[in-house]
Amino acid sequence: MNSIRNYVSAAAEWCQAMGCPDPRYIEPWVYARFKREAPKHLEVFAGTKAKLSITHDLFMALFRELDLDDIEDLQDAVTYSALFFTAIRRGHVIPKGKKAKDCQHLIRWEHVQFLPSFEDCQQVVFCLESGKVRSIAKKDPTFTATGRCNIAKICPVQLMRLWYLKTFTGDAQQYVFARHCGGFPPLNEPWVRRMRARLTRAATLFGLKPEEFDARNWSGISFRKGALSALAEHLQPHQLAAAADHASVETSFKYYLERTVEQRAANTGLIAAGFNKAASTPMFGARMTNGDIPP
Repeated sequence: MNSIRNYVSAAAEWCQAMGCPDPRYIEPWVYARFKREAPKHLEVFAGTKAKLSITHDLFMALFRELDLDDIEDLQDAVTYSALFFTAIRRGHVIPKGKKAKDCQHLIRWEHVQFLPSFEDCQQVVFCLESGKVRSIAKKDPTFTATGRCNIAKICPVQLMRLWYLKTFTGDAQQYVFARHCGGFPPLNEPWVRRMRARLTRAATLFGLKPEEFDARNWSGISFRKGALSALAEHLQPHQLAAAADHASVETSFKYYLERTVEQRAANTGLIAAGFNKAASTPMFGARMTNGDIPP
């Protein structure tokens, strides 16, 4: 399975690197038939552009657009904050639809704890009974938690407390990010549409023209990518994979982390540090002096 999938992916990438179109689209009927008749035996996926991460600047720009006295804005604010500060998958917070399969991983109030107490809450704990890589039948739950942030408007603890006071009806089975018992959290499509509209307005305020800023580069996964990119500067690889609930370190680093121009440029200094070591290391039986190092 993996060999076939890797071959198909490699062939598609090579063709596009050579300036040719994606071979999967040259004869669409072949691709459509694979998807219809052999989805479990040959994984062929339509290519989609990878989304960018929500940076700290973009996150603050989103919140400048929000009025926390408005219930819809508050709902969006608490979902943004939960996704960004926990790095959990969008499917735990925002469903694609209202079918059972769309809602199977959503967090309910029974899965939430305010510690040490609701009145003096310092941490909010979310128990995740199932997920993309966890089956509820295997009884292998995990959890994540948020602490306080010194910026009140975006603080996940304060937002969760406010949301609880405004929406919790006493039913522990209620979806956390729904406005009332029996309701649903905002569906993914309109939720993403509102997020992109806010980002576009923020870009306009920064002087960017519409053709210079494409809000379609961001979606629900952007919060997770932004959070993991920020954590990567402070955690060891295995700790980062654990925070992301990934089975391997490779997944975290290959698909979720984004490095800025400054971070990549800083590699020059790390590489150049080798010249200092070379100055005191024998080379062809001789030692270099500082004067021998080229300018």
